[in-house]
Order: sequence, then C-alpha cells, then structure tokens
Amino acid sequence: MENKIYILDSNVFIWFFYEDDSLHDLSLKILEELKSSKIIVPYCVIQEVCSIFSIRFWKQIADNFLYFLLETDNFELINNDVYDEVSHFLEFKDKISFTDLSLIMISKKYWAELITFDKQLLKLYWNS
Repeated sequence: MENKIYILDSNVFIWFFYEDDSLHDLSLKILEELKSSKIIVPYCVIQEVCSIFSIRFWKQIADNFLYFLLETDNFELINNDVYDEVSHFLEFKDKISFTDLSLIMISKKYWAELITFDKQLLKLYWNS
C-alpha cells in the first residue's frame, strides 16, 4: 500500500493479537503492508481494544497491545475530540456505535483511509 495515512478499526488490532481466529493472518498482512505508512490510533480504539482484551481474555494481552502501540514507530496516538463526536453522534440517524462514528469523523479530519473488517462500518465510511 502506498505511503499515506491510515486508521485501523479496533477489530484489526484484536484479530492481530488473537491468533486463534481466521482473520489473524489477514491482520498480520495488513500491518506488514502498512509498516512504512503513518497509522493514526485514536483514543477510542485504544480504549475499545484494551477493554475487550481485559474483559474477554486477560489483562496481559491488553498490556501487550499497549506496548506494541508505544514501540511501533509509524503509529501516532491521538486524543479524540469528544465534543465534536458527541454532536455528530446526536445528529446521526442511523444505527452505529459511538466508536465507529468517531472513526469515520477522524478519518475524514486526517484524510486517512479507514481499514476495518466491519462491512456496515465500511459502507458508512465510503458513503459519508
């Protein structure tokens, strides 16, 4: 993939660390292909991934994810603009998670391509 900016949905990171799933290999391939590209990691993704790992699996995998983010040079961790996201969420009429809508907003703000395994999110992203 060419050298541009990307945002990865939480599911890409989850399957990257969860080796027993069929999407693990695809997540590995995506992160390998993007290793020289800038990847924006919003707070909402970090929160979601750590929560899922800590609750469904064990905290150590959440810790490993955080170390991975901090030690990978092409990741840029950012804070969300919660007020804009709340306003946008309140105005949005379709069924969507707050995090997914935030990812769409952030991807537009940074001119970043969103990568996700969620077909509904991808459809909303491309139609927004």
